[in-house]
Order: sequence, then C-alpha cells, then structure tokens
Amino acid sequence: QAKTLFPYTTLFRSGVPHFAISIALERENEIIAGVVYQPISDELFWAEKGNGAFIDTPNARSRRLRVSGRKDPARALVGTGIPHIGKGNHAAYHAKLAAVTERTAGVRRWGAAALDLAYVAAGILGGAISFGHHVWDHAAGTALVRAAGGIVTDLDGTPWTPAARSVLAAVPGVHEQLLELVASVGPREDYL
Repeated sequence: QAKTLFPYTTLFRSGVPHFAISIALERENEIIAGVVYQPISDELFWAEKGNGAFIDTPNARSRRLRVSGRKDPARALVGTGIPHIGKGNHAAYHAKLAAVTERTAGVRRWGAAALDLAYVAAGILGGAISFGHHVWDHAAGTALVRAAGGIVTDLDGTPWTPAARSVLAAVPGVHEQLLELVASVGPREDYL
C-alpha cells in the first residue's frame, strides 16, 4: 500500500540552497529502492537493491557509487543533524557529538539527512549519524548506502528499518567504531 507524506524541509523553506527530494520504495518493511535528487546542483542519486547505487549529473550520466575505502575514523568526515528548539536533549546530544568529533576528521552539519546519506554512498562522507528524524529523511538514503557497500543501522546497532528513529550509516570498519563512540556516552534515548 502506497503512503503519501508531505513533509516540509526547513532549508527549502528558509531559502538555503541545500535540500533534496527523497523517494523510497518499501516492500515488506524493507527499503528496496531509493532516489535522492538535489535540484540546485541537478544531482540524482539512485539505487535498487541488488543492482547498485548510481549518480547522474549534468556532465556525467549514471556513474556507479561506492562508499569510501577509508577504514580509519580519523580520516572520515561524518555528517549529522543537530537538534533544534523543542527537539531532543541537547546536552546529551552534544556529549555524543563531542565523542565523535574527537575521533574523526570532522563533523559536518549541512542539514539535509537524505543528502548526508547520499554523500556516504558516494564516498564523500565516511559516515552519517542522524537522530530523531522521520522515515522520509532516511529511507531513500539507506537504500543508497547499502547498495554502495555501506552499513546502515540504528544507534543500537540493529539493522535500520522504516520504524527506526535514528540512523548510523558508514563504511565498514568506521561503522563499528562510530557505533562504539555513540554508545560510550550513554543510552540512545537520552537525546530523542
């Protein structure tokens, strides 16, 4: 059964030119295909389970995506979202962010979870951590990361499903270390 959701994006509404259209296909509680489109740069990221992940750009059509080969978190940039007013436990979130920041090449907050996941699939980011977002923020991006060779779980390490409220997506090797870092600073529920 198809579900239609009409969320808004804060960046689009605010006029910030970093946002995406994100569409996923779910079958039996599993995301089997995803599309993330960034209209400003005209980049189309797409994936289908079993067939790989790809990017189409104005200058190059259908280039296959692979996650980064870097296994050391100290060489990995990590994308994330930061809770805003009325959302989450800011102090608990910032403690987790500090743990990740101290062990990685840096944390970037661009504000579009779907694009963070697309950038993991493209090998630009070594990981992405997202808290308390909705399924439409993550679903298509998880298909991209998995099809490009990455690992996607929730912050407890359980394979990501559409019911999850958090996402930890990263390259093999980095994923396990990021999972340990966020777990070392208290339970996941503290900041949701």
